[in-house]
Amino acid sequence: IEKMPRGVYNRTSKSDLQRFEEEYITEPNSGCWIWIGSRRSNGGYGQFWIRGPDNKRVLAHRWSYEHFREIIPKKLTIDHLCRVRCCVNPDHLEPVANKENILRGVGACAGHARQTHCYKGHSFDEKNTIRCNQGVSRRCKICRDLYMYEYRRKFKNQ
Repeated sequence: IEKMPRGVYNRTSKSDLQRFEEEYITEPNSGCWIWIGSRRSNGGYGQFWIRGPDNKRVLAHRWSYEHFREIIPKKLTIDHLCRVRCCVNPDHLEPVANKENILRGVGACAGHARQTHCYKGHSFDEKNTIRCNQGVSRRCKICRDLYMYEYRRKFKNQ
């Protein structure tokens, strides 16, 4: 059996846009364009090969935004307003700073950043907040003071 030259059998005359449009389906309730093509293993984001001098792989949602809207400014990332990672609808995408994208999310960092009170109910205000780890995390001063009071009292009685 004669071996075919690499890549010859994958050639198509379709444009990048035509190939892109074959790789998603529209979800009627949310309006999401659900990517059914190739996905990255780390996070479920769609990926797409574009043709050109360098034939490169791009993230499908970023390509969609740049094709249908505008070039994504440097140092900005794309936020999925619908919270669906495999959505490539440009109406559901917005370029934002990475920090803003994280804080809009549902992860632990976002949850802690939105927290207004400690687990015992004391408010996180300027007077009652201790910043730790170069301002990354915070602690409640009242809880810290109560803990230290009990700690000292325990060892003073021994």
